[in-house]
Amino acid sequence: MSRRRNSSYVSSCVKWSLFIFNFVFWLFGLLVMAIGAYGMYFTAEELQGKEALEIAYTVVTDVSCVLVALGAIIFLVSFAGCIGALRENLCLLRTYVGCLTIFLILELLVAISCIVFPWKSREILEHMMSNGLVKDYWENANTKDMVDFLQSEFQCCGVTHEGFLDWNHNEYFNCSDSNKSQKKCGVPPSCCRDFRTSRSDLMCGFGLQKKKKYDADELIYTTGCVTAIKNFLESNLYVAAGILFGITLFQMYVTHQARTLTDQIMLQRARCLNMPWENEAQQLLELRPQPRLYR
Repeated sequence: MSRRRNSSYVSSCVKWSLFIFNFVFWLFGLLVMAIGAYGMYFTAEELQGKEALEIAYTVVTDVSCVLVALGAIIFLVSFAGCIGALRENLCLLRTYVGCLTIFLILELLVAISCIVFPWKSREILEHMMSNGLVKDYWENANTKDMVDFLQSEFQCCGVTHEGFLDWNHNEYFNCSDSNKSQKKCGVPPSCCRDFRTSRSDLMCGFGLQKKKKYDADELIYTTGCVTAIKNFLESNLYVAAGILFGITLFQMYVTHQARTLTDQIMLQRARCLNMPWENEAQQLLELRPQPRLYR
């Protein structure tokens, strides 16, 4: 009877595993925010003197700002799960479960839309990346670094199915008669095939938009990055599907653990509230050893 009274519905394993997991992600979110804030420092210098509309557009599309927003979401959600598990706070745990459920629903909707409407989703992705990466290549150092990384790592040039011709939409690379830039009809150096080994040749992509695709293919990559990434994922389909399935399964497991801990805390509180203090004191008195009387 004493063991039953002193036992708890709250599992220490569930509580501390949930706390440790969220504490690790809390630190990860803090790190992502710090990286994004470091990039925003350079973005803020470039935004000086620009109009409010240009600043708002840059903030929404800039990679460093996206990292700050993503890190903040991870930080706040994991903080709710971490403190909620540690302090057995039902409000924070319910908030944590609700956020994870919303994330799972959004991921499911995105996956379904990509499967049902593959061409439309690709068109939207190409449009967003073309406006945010190609047009702003020289306007933002963070965007430039990201484009160079994508083009050199995935061996691509441009974003859409037009490939290297996408750079005609950039004001410095377009082939219009009004363009007086030295980069006219060119592409970034990261499109060049020897960019990884020889980054000093900054002139290798100049004037290549005037050439045919099969002629330009000898010096630069001509495939768009969306197509290149799609081909990479298709060639590693089982690995990519396994990673996505593992992430989703792990999210479902953590959501289940948080929900289980919430139910256990509610049961524990209901048990304490349903036990009157008078009966508890009486039970404790009955369990005490009675003194023996000697004659």
